Amino acid sequence: MDIQMRTNVPHIFAIGDIVGQPMLAHKAVHEAHVAAEVIAGELQGNKELASAAFNARVIPSVAYTDPEVAWVGLTEDQAKAQGIKVKKGLFPWAASGRAIANGRDEGFTKLLFDDSPEAGSGDGHAGRGHGKILGGGMVGTHAGDMIGEIALAIEMGADAVDIGKTIHPHPTLGESIGMAAEVAHGSCTDVPPARK
Repeated sequence: MDIQMRTNVPHIFAIGDIVGQPMLAHKAVHEAHVAAEVIAGELQGNKELASAAFNARVIPSVAYTDPEVAWVGLTEDQAKAQGIKVKKGLFPWAASGRAIANGRDEGFTKLLFDDSPEAGSGDGHAGRGHGKILGGGMVGTHAGDMIGEIALAIEMGADAVDIGKTIHPHPTLGESIGMAAEVAHGSCTDVPPARK
């Protein structure tokens, strides 16, 4: 269990805002699950449950505006500050059939992948120009509903090939995630070429 969740009373645990940033309800829910597992494990003498830990690699954030803004993992500025070279895949929703049909094509999906020379996913996709996904963001309707897929990709250590080859239903806003991965990989055929 995360040391921040422990209190000075052995069977009392703290979660949510009281344990600090980020102060998000979805973080507190996961902390509560871990605390309950630890308590149950201690009561039952189950060492596996009693040693449960909250160790999420990333926690998504959502601004419930119109359009919504959602992000998870590293931003370009954070990666730069850490000296990490990134490969960006940016898919404009103006190229999304669903966004156009909805009359809400003002958004975009952006994914960031490790592009350092030593980067590689470790599963045979190395050498394709980038490694694992580091972060991503979306601006547009229902961005908060879709950011979980990017969080899962980060937790699973996916690369652009993994995400781009995952079949997304068409036409959906969610397929913009796969398309952004294809842009980063250089295999997207759905985005018009950049104007010179």
